[in-house]
Amino acid sequence: MAVNGKKFDIVKLVLAVLIVAIHSSTPGMWFRPILRLAVPLFFIISSYLFFSKQRLMTSLEERRRGLRKYAIRILKLYFFWFVLLLPLTIYFRKWYVDFSPETLLTVVRSFLFGSTFMASWFLMASLIGVLVVWFLSRYRVGDKWIVALGVVAYAACCMFSSYYSTVEWNEAVVNGYESYTTIFASPFNSFPCSILFVAIGKILSERKLSFSNVWLIIILVISMIVLYVEFLLTNSCCRVINDDCYFVLPVACACLFILIGQSQPCEIGIDTKKLRATSTIIYCSHATMLSYMGLVLKNNGIERPNDAWLMLMFLTALAISVGLSLLLLKLEKYPSLSWLSYSH
Repeated sequence: MAVNGKKFDIVKLVLAVLIVAIHSSTPGMWFRPILRLAVPLFFIISSYLFFSKQRLMTSLEERRRGLRKYAIRILKLYFFWFVLLLPLTIYFRKWYVDFSPETLLTVVRSFLFGSTFMASWFLMASLIGVLVVWFLSRYRVGDKWIVALGVVAYAACCMFSSYYSTVEWNEAVVNGYESYTTIFASPFNSFPCSILFVAIGKILSERKLSFSNVWLIIILVISMIVLYVEFLLTNSCCRVINDDCYFVLPVACACLFILIGQSQPCEIGIDTKKLRATSTIIYCSHATMLSYMGLVLKNNGIERPNDAWLMLMFLTALAISVGLSLLLLKLEKYPSLSWLSYSH
């Protein structure tokens, strides 16, 4: 499966739009399972591209430099949006309430294992997931054991996400989970969620695997049917608050990624690097905008926006995010504003 940057740049833009839709919809909406493909696919694509570059490097030192470069890029991106959105983040996270050294610890914990600005958890989850898989591979832990670790971590994410209210947990499990989230964060919005998908991306980048498209499509269709069964069962059993993870998502996402990877290279005559930058800016900016819109509606007496309001919020956030990306891409061309490139 050959790396085709343009193809993946286009896919990333589509996934960014789906993620905006996730945050401007509510659990229980019929299209939510489809939207939930977006984040795992982002993890797989990012991992696949990273480990594809690693595979071409001939020495351990070169691979280490590649890892450092990847980490620095993620951290620059994170810090850019952290600083830019800080006033709104302080307000929405209520860090200004009873400010103390404990608040600073909360910020650091949120930075590393959860979210500071809205939806930022993906950035550190992706970085930590890659670091975990890279170091395990470095010390000759086999792929099957890395996948096993990822499966266990992802199963826990499922049980404490979509399936949490379907089980009567004993007190010890509840206390243990609450202690974990106090020290780290909810596992389904943190690095445990990423390990399996990062491992999938790594394996697909390093092994020359060939799959029948017919069988991939059959498995994808079956897995999507099972995904909707999971969705219907969990929503019928109780009110689902967090629907981030489903057990069949790794299968569906792996099949979809392989189908995309095995498709014909994309040769459209546009600079898809701008699409890649746009998808990153959309992802980093949209959730804070949606939170602000939700606040405006709440202040006007609309506590629970109906479908029409949610659609308007989706379109508005998407339009503003695209406009912001076009502005940043234009301004960064000026030498004095070249630092704006950290936005993507």
